Order: sequence, then C-alpha cells, then structure tokens
Amino acid sequence: MSEAPRMTDDQIKETVRGIVTGRYFTATMCPPDMVPKVFMPIGLGAAADLDWDTVGNIIEDLNKAGERGINDYPVFMSCRIVHKEDWQVIVERATKAAEALDQAVEGTT
Repeated sequence: MSEAPRMTDDQIKETVRGIVTGRYFTATMCPPDMVPKVFMPIGLGAAADLDWDTVGNIIEDLNKAGERGINDYPVFMSCRIVHKEDWQVIVERATKAAEALDQAVEGTT
C-alpha cells in the first residue's frame, strides 16, 4: 500500500485559492457512494494500491468535468488525491481566507 502523495507549499496555496473561489469540486461535496462515479479513475481502480487512511480528499478542477454528469454531479476523467495532513492545512487556510473575504466585503475588521 502506498501513501497519498504530499503537496508542496505552492500546490497547497493554489489549492486553497481554488477552494475559496469555487474552482474545485471535492469528494466531500457528494455522497460517498457517488465518489467512484464522479471521479472515474477511482471507480476504475487507479488507486487500488492506495492506503486510504492517508487520504484527506479527492479534488479536481471543475473545468475538467465531462460534458455530462450523473445525478446532478460532475464526472471527471482525472482527479488529484490529497494527503490528509495537506488537506487539514488546506481547510484551515481556506477557512481563514473565506473569513477575511467576508470581513473585507462587509467592511469590518
């Protein structure tokens, strides 16, 4: 079994920007039984040797979604596996970024 790949800090920053701007679709945005249908590489066994205990999330850029979806969800022929420790950092930074954006829009400090 192999661990989920780790991201560089630049990749984490880019992913945070994509999450905050709504550019990415994540596995946590759909029911667990839909993940292999939404992320086709997973459904077709591309990650069969992956240690799923090391996975934080599965993501893909919405621009890479196929023309047709399934049950109102996009379908991707590619995806990125995010290590659970990297995902924790992404969530923390995205939460702070979203809060800062809300404060800027509302005009509060």
